[in-house]
Amino acid sequence: MATVLDVARRAGVSSATVSRVLSGHGNVGAETRERVLQAVRDLDFQPNRFAQGLRRGRGNTVALLVGDIEQSVYSALTKHLQVALGEIGLDLMLYNLDHSAERLRTILEAAPAMGLRGVALASTDVIPMATVGPLLRALQQRAITVIAIGQRLHRAGIPSIVHEERAAGRRAVAYLVEQGRAPVAYVGRIAGSAVGSERYRGYCAALAAAGLALRPELVSDVSYRFAAGYEGTSRVLAAAPDVRGVQAGSDELALGAMAAIRDHGLRVPEDVAVVGFGNIDWGAHVRPALTTLSVHPATVAHAVAALLRDGAGGPLLQVIARTLVLRGSA
Repeated sequence: MATVLDVARRAGVSSATVSRVLSGHGNVGAETRERVLQAVRDLDFQPNRFAQGLRRGRGNTVALLVGDIEQSVYSALTKHLQVALGEIGLDLMLYNLDHSAERLRTILEAAPAMGLRGVALASTDVIPMATVGPLLRALQQRAITVIAIGQRLHRAGIPSIVHEERAAGRRAVAYLVEQGRAPVAYVGRIAGSAVGSERYRGYCAALAAAGLALRPELVSDVSYRFAAGYEGTSRVLAAAPDVRGVQAGSDELALGAMAAIRDHGLRVPEDVAVVGFGNIDWGAHVRPALTTLSVHPATVAHAVAALLRDGAGGPLLQVIARTLVLRGSA
């Protein structure tokens, strides 16, 4: 692989001249510039954009920190964000936090030395602002754009892009109640999850609006995993055989719930209706197809790119509406 020194030798100039030509800065004569560019073409030289960013102190790379890379919502976000960043000349670097506050802190501490353009924090986990907040503000003071995806950190001065959660959960549960599907269970992560707790509050609000009591045996606080959806729904069915509907905190949980319902000798949706959260692609292709609440990763990705492009002029809070996608499971 060719280096700057190889280009310089071929063009008969110094490495500093090559750098000035490639960066577009500095006074370089037209003939010299053409010799350098011809050497670049001859050697098929590819500049190291990361190293260029380190030298400038402001790179072309945006670090995306995701809460759990195994969750489908993050793979969709990564795909769309890479495209959106590429359109404005930026690269993507992906980090998996694996629900670890310590890993988050370690990455943020290292970020200033990496020459990053921005940091996008996408996690459902409650962010410990007492310890992480100063690190995020330190990045901002270094002109590194910090963006929260999925939870509201705008009151701390961090631009936040979120889907509506509480209102969407309330609409979905209200729909189940209106369809005669009460009592409705909730299966999803609540404690420690900023997003999950908002969805659960929507569930509680819908029950209250319908004059229905909140029954603890209908609530199962579980992680965002297929198996957790199965196990959580199984516990609910054992404790409350009269359950007629399940609001799941994610589509993965909903699929586990549907399997548990069937293994208990019940049918979806005839005996128990199920609604998910996230509109993952496979939801339309299981049978019955999954009723769910929409998600919009492309919209999120372009909003992130706009904040990086426009800088401090962008809005501090952007809320993306969810719609109820009606299919066979409810």
